[in-house]
Amino acid sequence: MRCLIIHNLASGPKSDEIFTFAQFLSQTGDEVVMRFLGDGMEPEDATADVGQFDRVVVSGGDGSVSNVLNHMRNTGVPILVFPSGTANLFFNNIGNAPEAAALAAACHAGKTAKVDMGEISWTDEEGTERSHAFIIIAGTGFDAAIMEKAESTKGDMGEIAYMLSALATPSPQVAHFTIECDGEVHELDGIGCMVGNTAVIQNEINLFPDCRMNDGMIDIVVIEPAKTVELLPTLIAGVLDKTGKAIGRPQFTMFQAREAHVACSPSMGMQFDGELIHSNAGSFSARVIPQCLDLIIDGFSNLTE
Repeated sequence: MRCLIIHNLASGPKSDEIFTFAQFLSQTGDEVVMRFLGDGMEPEDATADVGQFDRVVVSGGDGSVSNVLNHMRNTGVPILVFPSGTANLFFNNIGNAPEAAALAAACHAGKTAKVDMGEISWTDEEGTERSHAFIIIAGTGFDAAIMEKAESTKGDMGEIAYMLSALATPSPQVAHFTIECDGEVHELDGIGCMVGNTAVIQNEINLFPDCRMNDGMIDIVVIEPAKTVELLPTLIAGVLDKTGKAIGRPQFTMFQAREAHVACSPSMGMQFDGELIHSNAGSFSARVIPQCLDLIIDGFSNLTE
């Protein structure tokens, strides 16, 4: 077996575990190649020849995993996601056993499931049209403000940086959103608009009920105008009803679509998978890229039939 491991050394506190994984993975007759992201090894460089490998392991946080997978869609190569980052939300949505030995065994077995990605398109600050795939959530408003404030501390503080960032934003900005979903137009006010490919967050809470990475849809959510403390009903609903099937998500207005265009006034910050987007355009488009990744799964995975 020829295996390529693409790793972000700066991904988080568990970054070194990839070397333990590589030891478990290595068997007589195998070839294991490791590439480390950074200056001189961008995701497009690291993935240029993935078709020559039997497996590709992508190791890092959600942002670096998203950046690598953006260049691996529709390659058909079996991909194992290894959790090395702060939150590892995408890995948690896949649901594989997290131990290095178990992931190495799954990599050798090579059982896969086809899953979707989302894609967001926007105009950057120089007026250039840009696009990027996302694996978890993209959006504008409150979530982007939290990501921006947590950017400098998440490496040292981990997930608590996002909580502190939310508390440091007591009165989120309100904007007017015009959302076109598969031809239907909706007008509403809110503090943020998020588009999800997957939506299970910390403590196995599904932020958007029915959001799955293999359903051929994106989920669009607008958070109604509220102060941060006033979002407590939605937080309690998530704790009491992790799937969202029983009591739903108060203060969220939700849509599902294959394509969407979102415009907000005034313009607010944007992000995808925790990566900040520099744009003042006040609008973006999003679409689903169906069944474009072949993810390696084990018997514990949420994607097991």
